[in-house]
Amino acid sequence: MSASAPHSILAWAGGIAGIVEAIVVQPLELIKVRFQLNHGNNPSITSCARDIIAEGGPSRLFRGLLPELVGMFPTRSVMYSSNELAKRIMLGSDNVSGEREEEKQVTASIVALSGAFSGVAEAAVVTPFQVVKVRLQAKQHLGKYRNSFDCVQKVLREEGILAFSNGMPATIGRNSIFNCVYFTVMYKIKEVSPKPDDSKFKSTLHSLVTGFIGGVAATMCNAPFDVVKSRIQAQCPSNIEYTSTLQALTTIGRTEGPTALYKGFQPKALRMGIGAAVAVTVFEAVCEIARELNM
Repeated sequence: MSASAPHSILAWAGGIAGIVEAIVVQPLELIKVRFQLNHGNNPSITSCARDIIAEGGPSRLFRGLLPELVGMFPTRSVMYSSNELAKRIMLGSDNVSGEREEEKQVTASIVALSGAFSGVAEAAVVTPFQVVKVRLQAKQHLGKYRNSFDCVQKVLREEGILAFSNGMPATIGRNSIFNCVYFTVMYKIKEVSPKPDDSKFKSTLHSLVTGFIGGVAATMCNAPFDVVKSRIQAQCPSNIEYTSTLQALTTIGRTEGPTALYKGFQPKALRMGIGAAVAVTVFEAVCEIARELNM
């Protein structure tokens, strides 16, 4: 269904899906970042949540939501639309609207390559928003930034505009691996599982389950790059520990042990599983509404 939707509808559906996803999983996103930046042993998810609430009340669990929301629409739009665009190009589509001279079979390889390509495009858009979000959520920066606008102004004034590209190579690795695995797993699940009937409930449940499985599987593969991304984006010029993605991977593995590259895996798996389930369900629902309205 979504593959036949116009390119503009795919972009809007992806953006709306991203906004809903960000709101639903923001507390887990904050806990994940706190765990990734901690060089010692992490507490439980519930203990961390209680500590965060003690810092500033329940609303503290949504710290960093604004840059996440602002960034979600363009990044998810780019992710879904570039994924479908790459797929259509590899299928030999004669235009980006999805009309083909002849129908060709989508393969797992095409799905994987399209996902990897979409991760590069997505990372280029999302990185500046991620820098602001991580700075706001990092415990070591508590009290330094009043809000998102204050953070942008201070980073721009103190570090320059290039600071908003910090961690982009790690973000490319994180997003490309995630999208490659995520879309491929969902494709394979849908390929082997029985097609849901016309019941909207069963169709929605099917999307939720496949999205959750795809999100968790992808998280298992891209977690080290996400840890590195958070570490690089949290550091300031006065205290540079990580100079590149490869150096950060080796440094963390050598000084803290290989398991440190999976810090925050539990909240991240829940965040990405739930987020992916919500996102793919909303994405397909918006595409379905657009199809019914002949948009």
